Amino acid sequence: MIRYFLVWLLVLVPAVSGMAQTGQPTFLETFKPVERVHDFGAIYERDGLVSHVFTLHNTGKKPVAISAVNTWCGCMVADYTRRAVRPGETARVTVSLDPDHKQGNFAKQVVVLLNDGKQYVRLWIKAHIIPCLHPVEEDHPYSFGHGLWMSQQILPFPCLRVGQQYTYELKVANDTDKPMTVRFKRMPNNTVLKMPEMVRLKPRERTTISVSYDYLRTYKVDRYIYVVPIVNGKEAKPLTIRWNAGKRFRLL
Repeated sequence: MIRYFLVWLLVLVPAVSGMAQTGQPTFLETFKPVERVHDFGAIYERDGLVSHVFTLHNTGKKPVAISAVNTWCGCMVADYTRRAVRPGETARVTVSLDPDHKQGNFAKQVVVLLNDGKQYVRLWIKAHIIPCLHPVEEDHPYSFGHGLWMSQQILPFPCLRVGQQYTYELKVANDTDKPMTVRFKRMPNNTVLKMPEMVRLKPRERTTISVSYDYLRTYKVDRYIYVVPIVNGKEAKPLTIRWNAGKRFRLL
């Protein structure tokens, strides 16, 4: 009986030890931030980077060392006190937020790992980001003339089974200071292609339209049509629509 007990104990001890080594970090209550959440409020994308310094107090009886700070977002970076924080001392964690190409309400947690990752505390960053107007070429790289820009100049529809549908979200922009009316003329007039016949854009307005196709049959050869934008009564460069035959799906 004693022999079986000793064997069981030899198996159990390494297992418990392994659990301790692979366990999740635990929350450290004695490493207390002065504020757990910082809200930047309204910030403007055009103003760039904003930063805040969190102060954390070691109210425990043992030194605490910050091992790493995880921001979980490429738009945030952190710097922190590198030395051990003795009881009664404070540490600093500086978190910087880059609002570039972001907008609206922003909320992310920051995890401060302590003592070789065995413990942690959480902080939070909040903000309301007010975007700026980026150059039209960033999201609408193709100029069709007369101030009309779009995100694509070719829409290559893949070969699908009969009954399936494929849709593109096409970005359209008016890069002028005047209202714009765009009518789309199909050459030849493919009636199965679904897209708006006309869009009206305010000065500098940018919007998105859906272009979709329901596959009523398959084709053995590639097919093309051209959609010619008529911008305030003037013809612009055509948008190419292509249906790829077979199993190919070519982007060019």
